[in-house]
Amino acid sequence: MIDESALNYKRGDLVEFKLNLGGGPKDCVGLILNTAVLFGRAARQLWIVEIKDSTPALDTAWLNKKHIVHETDIFCGLPAVFIGRETLLRENPVCFPVRNMHGLSEAPAVMVRVALPVARNDVVLEVAQEPESIQNAPE
Repeated sequence: MIDESALNYKRGDLVEFKLNLGGGPKDCVGLILNTAVLFGRAARQLWIVEIKDSTPALDTAWLNKKHIVHETDIFCGLPAVFIGRETLLRENPVCFPVRNMHGLSEAPAVMVRVALPVARNDVVLEVAQEPESIQNAPE
């Protein structure tokens, strides 16, 4: 598990961050829920509270939802208390205690796996061999 005391922003802090969208980056306010890793870099899972200069469509798609943001995209902590903070933190724990035959251990509350497309060698070989297998090929 990651040591929360070593991080700049603690779980439950209200922060201002940059959200990169198709129309360009937007400044947002969010509540830190958990620690994450995104593309091999330190990140935080945030509950999006406010999007500055937002449209109704952006509010519908992004507001009051969880999102993972790199720590470098977080500008600053805000000295305010978000109403409903305790409920959100309770519903999004860092880890769960798990007891198995080896004893008690902690399992991360959320683990996200993303499937990436991989080139199939057999398909590539068939395409490469296809022109040679045509018997009446024009010369």
